[in-house]
Amino acid sequence: MTTTHVYSAAEWKRQPTTAEVIFGLELPYRAPDNFIGSLLWRWRLWFEATFALSMLQPWEKVLIMFIVNSVLVLLVTGILLYFPSHLVTMSKRVMYYLLGTEAADIGFSESLSRLASNVGWRSHVAAEL
Repeated sequence: MTTTHVYSAAEWKRQPTTAEVIFGLELPYRAPDNFIGSLLWRWRLWFEATFALSMLQPWEKVLIMFIVNSVLVLLVTGILLYFPSHLVTMSKRVMYYLLGTEAADIGFSESLSRLASNVGWRSHVAAEL
């Protein structure tokens, strides 16, 4: 295999494969022939141009993508592990603030009647009758 310069006419005319578009550090100049490869090439071109990755060297791209992916993994892990227990805690706090108790065994109608009595709606209705 002969190596050509990155900016040569032969490199510009070369038709890349889908694997080069997905896994290559340098974005090929042309889109592959197949539909999926062309779609992935357009998406990668948009992504690199939007976030200015096209002007970085390959090692800088790897470093930035490693940092971004690490932060995303930590964020998703935190959401999946911490958020469900946080929702339970917050629902107990909301019940305490609205109903004055954290009891989860009371029914919906009883909780609404407690809320109405705490707000004072029931006394106005009873006074009108």
